[in-house]
Amino acid sequence: MASIDFAYPILHDSMDITQHTEKYGPQNRYRDNFENTDRAERIRLFSAINSAIHKQGSGLAQIEYYDKSSLKKIDTLLHISEIVHLKDVAALIDAFKIIALACLVIWLSLVLLCYKKYISPPNLKQQTLSTLGIVAISALIIIAIGPVTVFYAFHDWIFPANHKWFFYYQESLMTILMKAPFLFGYIAILITLLTIPIFIIINIVTSKFLINGDKA
Repeated sequence: MASIDFAYPILHDSMDITQHTEKYGPQNRYRDNFENTDRAERIRLFSAINSAIHKQGSGLAQIEYYDKSSLKKIDTLLHISEIVHLKDVAALIDAFKIIALACLVIWLSLVLLCYKKYISPPNLKQQTLSTLGIVAISALIIIAIGPVTVFYAFHDWIFPANHKWFFYYQESLMTILMKAPFLFGYIAILITLLTIPIFIIINIVTSKFLINGDKA
């Protein structure tokens, strides 16, 4: 998803981010004239942020925004608190990469164990039902506690206590650009939709591998 900027060009239009920018751009306390940017410029800015956070936050302070002519520089996009937060996000992404690698090693080890011991792993239906069960239980717990409470607690746990992570539209062009937190919800849905076919393909390939191993 990062390689296609999380489909931001499509979401930009479907979420009316142009109208959102025109409303909140003039209200920003730290930067001026963000409402004078156009669609292409906002897409470029999102892409620049996306690229930077996948490079340990390198280049965030140098991101600048231009007017609709693309010739006149208006200002740098991010102030210091936003840069610090995005560098925290970059560190979190790096941590997730390590976790993902560890999960891959564990999964491959289990597949090889099943292969050598002729053990049949849970089939696609069993895995789907168990996954849906976990999701349902998690959803009920979140609803019981309160989604906003869980959202705030999650951020308090993963980000340093003295680092600001919540920004009003009036104090952050980044949140205007992303129409946060709504954009993140759409991205989560897209990632889920992408995960489903990957999940199915992995199961099919793994099953064929193990079946061939049994025949051998």
